[in-house]
Amino acid sequence: MLVTGKDIREKLKDIDRVILEDYKKNHPEKKRDWRTYEQQYALRIKEAMRQLKPLVSEAVSSIQIASAPGRPHELTLKQRVLLLLLHRRFGESNRMMSAMLAIFSVLSDIDVSYKTIERLCSDEEVDLALHNLHVLIPTQVNFSDRKAIVS
Repeated sequence: MLVTGKDIREKLKDIDRVILEDYKKNHPEKKRDWRTYEQQYALRIKEAMRQLKPLVSEAVSSIQIASAPGRPHELTLKQRVLLLLLHRRFGESNRMMSAMLAIFSVLSDIDVSYKTIERLCSDEEVDLALHNLHVLIPTQVNFSDRKAIVS
């Protein structure tokens, strides 16, 4: 008997259905208290930001940047890394993130174009700092409350 792709897809759907039913049975849906949920969410975000800033500082501190021809960066490496991380966290477009920065420039003195945000993804220095950050996180983050890191 020849097994076709259709047969395999059907079998995978059956397996998915069984696994989902078993999961739902073993993990009943909990009621959410929105007042405390929002308070806990705000605390997790604050704790994550509190832990992130010194980690980014340490991640960029070991990177030595040689001067190169051309226009210098508008932002420091630390600012670029934090901006990229926030951009990914918010999930907004480059233009929307630029507009959000313009609004908060009163507090942060950071006001850059969407192109600057777009270039962060291909910035080699930012890549190096992100690599350092990934090396630092498992060794220095307090994971006693894992919810502080995960949203």
